[in-house]
Amino acid sequence: MRNILLFDVDGVLIHPEGYKVALRRTIDYFGSLMGRPLINLTDDEISIFEACGLTNEWDSAAFAVGLILTQALAEHPNLQADTLEGTFANIRQSANVNPRPDFVNHVRQVAARNHNGDAPTPYALAYLQEFANHPFLPLFLGDIYSLDTPTTRIQQVHTLGSDGFAKTYGAPAPFESESTLLVYDVPLLSEDSKTALFNWGEHPNHDFVVFTARPSLPPRDADASPLGYALEGDFAVDLLGFHDVPLIGAGRMQWLASHYQRTPGEYIKPYPVQALAAMGAAISGKEAESLHAAAILFEQKRLTGPLAELTLQPNRVTVFEDSTGGIRATRLAVELLREVGVEIEFQAMGVSPHADKQAALRQVANHVYNDVNEGLVMGLGL
Repeated sequence: MRNILLFDVDGVLIHPEGYKVALRRTIDYFGSLMGRPLINLTDDEISIFEACGLTNEWDSAAFAVGLILTQALAEHPNLQADTLEGTFANIRQSANVNPRPDFVNHVRQVAARNHNGDAPTPYALAYLQEFANHPFLPLFLGDIYSLDTPTTRIQQVHTLGSDGFAKTYGAPAPFESESTLLVYDVPLLSEDSKTALFNWGEHPNHDFVVFTARPSLPPRDADASPLGYALEGDFAVDLLGFHDVPLIGAGRMQWLASHYQRTPGEYIKPYPVQALAAMGAAISGKEAESLHAAAILFEQKRLTGPLAELTLQPNRVTVFEDSTGGIRATRLAVELLREVGVEIEFQAMGVSPHADKQAALRQVANHVYNDVNEGLVMGLGL
């Protein structure tokens, strides 16, 4: 039997303190434009955001800032101006003091409406529009993958640093910043576990891959310009020492979506294409071919490229995830493969030390562990 392991990055292989720092700084950046004291989003609040499906900081930042703005305009609609900048200025210059939002209560309300574990952005937008349907909400929650989205743009300055931002997007950053990923991220995978994983991977029927919603470069084996692709997923594999391990990050999905008239959000987990591409890349090492094979299976229900190799023997795929969306995505990918005749087993390892996230993971995972090192003992059959 062929065994394939899929590893998420943030919260599984890496403690994403860099993203948390960037998220806090992004929210406080916009809070200051509205004259607010520092919000200082807590670790617990961030974990509950993730447990409720907002696992991407672009989602979290857009929702948090949208909530602060919406709360202010719901109480004082006369502060709305013709432009976002004018509205910020009116709120900043007013004598009104709005309480710190109850982020946890509001994000749980969003999650309660998202019964199928879909991408959360449309639900977040619709929820906030019920309070104050001002024209600025779509600027934040219309397309979180666009650099024109104000919160995404500022998040990227903090995440990549001002130098990294300029190199990635070919334009100067709006202010100077360090890269929070390079300064604050820490591996969660121990050196002993890493050694055991690579030893396990020496077997011809053992393969593993990294798949993440982090932005990334295009496929390594594609002739594509890196301009506009943030190498955050690539930072992660370098930090882990996974230099030759296939990576299926959001940049790879962005590259793929451009070939099939789709948006990246239609392919990235919680949807199945990214997990399908990860399986193909794990067994073949061919990222671009695996991405195309995943899209063709999703769009046309045809097995091609590296995914066709899965018909040669029984398979088992194990996913290590700290979010329900990644597990659901992999389960959907397995179901698509079964529909076209692939013999494949599935198991999910939920990974998180946080009680709220563990509770959410237990609904979809076979096992839940405090960290990836515990889960690897079972995943590798040690």
